[in-house]
Amino acid sequence: MAHHSTKRSKRHRAATPPARGRTVAAAALTAVAAAAGVCGTAAAAPAAGPGSGASDTDRGTVKAQIAALYRQADQLTQTFDAAQEQESALSLAVQRSQSKLQTMQADYEHQRAAIGAIAANQYRAGGVDQRLALMLADHPETFLGNEAMATRVSDQQSRKVAEVIEERRQIVQLQRAAADQLSALNQTRDTAARSRTQVTEQLHKAQSLLNTLSAPQRRAAIQADLGADPASPFTGEQPDPNTPDQNLPAPSDRARAAIEAAIADLGKPYVFGAEGPDAFDCSGLIQQAWRQAGVELPRTSSEQAQAGQQIPLSQIQPGDLVIYYAGRSHIGMYVGDGKIIHAPHPGTQVRYAPLMSMPVNMVVRV
Repeated sequence: MAHHSTKRSKRHRAATPPARGRTVAAAALTAVAAAAGVCGTAAAAPAAGPGSGASDTDRGTVKAQIAALYRQADQLTQTFDAAQEQESALSLAVQRSQSKLQTMQADYEHQRAAIGAIAANQYRAGGVDQRLALMLADHPETFLGNEAMATRVSDQQSRKVAEVIEERRQIVQLQRAAADQLSALNQTRDTAARSRTQVTEQLHKAQSLLNTLSAPQRRAAIQADLGADPASPFTGEQPDPNTPDQNLPAPSDRARAAIEAAIADLGKPYVFGAEGPDAFDCSGLIQQAWRQAGVELPRTSSEQAQAGQQIPLSQIQPGDLVIYYAGRSHIGMYVGDGKIIHAPHPGTQVRYAPLMSMPVNMVVRV
């Protein structure tokens, strides 16, 4: 297998997740999957095609193509999930920047009014001519740069002018940062939209292939696990004949709580981009299960692979995360007895699967 350095990321105690428009997003994503025709277990009526009259080789090829499309959709789903997570963080950052900018702008205008009062007083006292008074009020940075003018105000007034200049500098800096954040947010939204479109295309292709099979064959193809990727040389970790130990308990109370949460979600549908509570994609299920155990994990399978200590497959214990494929595009939770719980792909539900039903990239203990 490919070797990855062990990384520990800071574990966060679970808190109420920030509002991210999950209800709207989940509804939209459910509609996308439904449009693709593979969100539920029922398949569309078969079009004219090989069906039951096709050879076993033809049917095997079609099923392999369907599995490949589901694997590709799974990987694209993780790209979408990452974009959604980044969009949420950037949206919050933009909101905070805009709020801070409004506060600073209001304070700046108040300070400028105070500077105007200084200029007016100086003018009335005959200390500054009208032209210089206007410069003091409208362009304080120019005023301080004029030595002759600066000597005509008190130290306290000079400090007030300097404070206004600094606040103006900070406002300009924050405006630029907010513009950069907004640009990044728009780019992230574009990435999410492209990923959603690509996933939908893959699901449509899978549905077209499913329609060439008979009803029993369609059901079998939909319910099949993702399996190995014949197009990839990656074979993953291989188990020791004596492992996994079926009798090992979960190593911690949190691991037991996460397993219980995952078990409670058995039977809930896979929906692209969903993170619960009624539907999940693979990483959304893991994040939700560990959140119920008091641990906040990142959103995607590749990020979750870095959320704890990498463990040899021979030392796997219940509650450990199992990351699959070379691109770390799928994830499940080991629950003992040689099984994982995972959300496989559209058309399936959260369910048990054999630990080695897909090529294992790494095992991580949270």
